[in-house]
Amino acid sequence: MSQRALTLALLAATIACDAPTPTQHPTQTSPQPTEAQPGQPTQTDVTQPARPSAVAQPPRSTEPDPAIAALTWQQRTAGAIGDLQEKDPERYKKLSRLQPNRTVGTEKQYTQAIAQDPRAAPVFIKRLLNGSDSIAVRLALVDALPSTGGDWQEAAAALVAIDASPRVRKQLVETMRYVSPPHDIAGLRHGFQDEDPDVRAAAARTVGFARDGIGLFQEVVSMTFDDDWDIRAAAAQSLGKFQHEAGWPQLLRMLSDPRPEVRLQVLISLEHLDPEATRQLPELDKLASDRQNPRVASLARRLKAGPAKAPAGKPAKKPVTAAKKPAAKPAP
Repeated sequence: MSQRALTLALLAATIACDAPTPTQHPTQTSPQPTEAQPGQPTQTDVTQPARPSAVAQPPRSTEPDPAIAALTWQQRTAGAIGDLQEKDPERYKKLSRLQPNRTVGTEKQYTQAIAQDPRAAPVFIKRLLNGSDSIAVRLALVDALPSTGGDWQEAAAALVAIDASPRVRKQLVETMRYVSPPHDIAGLRHGFQDEDPDVRAAAARTVGFARDGIGLFQEVVSMTFDDDWDIRAAAAQSLGKFQHEAGWPQLLRMLSDPRPEVRLQVLISLEHLDPEATRQLPELDKLASDRQNPRVASLARRLKAGPAKAPAGKPAKKPVTAAKKPAAKPAP
């Protein structure tokens, strides 16, 4: 048994042991969590839009219970599961066996109303810890967690470090864009340290959409030196998303990257930071004449030309952003 699989088994056993029996009073006495769980992204990516919940969520208090908040995520999960087993055993059985009801391409999804309820979160976490579902179902369980509105964020961040499947770990990392600090930073840091390049690339790309992702600035800069070009391209994308000018010199260095895919993303990020300064870069001349990489050359020529002139009688459109370049750097 691998170290990750052993750790998962131990955690699952811990939750099973901590869960109250039906004759005991669990730590959490409400049939559904009252703690409001933030986690909706403050930035959205056009390629990966946030999915709205298909059903109305039950009302929840905006003030967390201090006694519950002081517990570990394992204790909270165990308490919520024991509470559900005692007060709504049929729901617990359904959630324990629930299968995805929709397939999009090769991905399975949960769209049932019962899966979009806070009480589903601890059961889905337990199933992920058990690891007995197929990888396709576990991917769907991870995908469904944000729609539950329940207590799942800290557990998902911890699972990034221990799930046995690289595909599931990658999905967990991508879900960090819906997680609030500090748990999103913890999960992404696990992703940066993963041995699988796809997981590291997902972390390098997702950090640009995470709240307080700038706190991992140094880790992202380290990713720009990775041997995997996709990781370098993802890091360049996040440096642009940070909207912090400390990323400017790093991106300039990457204009000479040997992979055209990386250079293309660097140009996009430079334009995102400061379109006027990007237009004046001397490197654009060489990139614009690159016949072997037409996408890079086309973008470089467009950047050199600058914004299109407005027709006579119409005011020119102002750029969406034109960031300045202060000397200050983000805190490590």
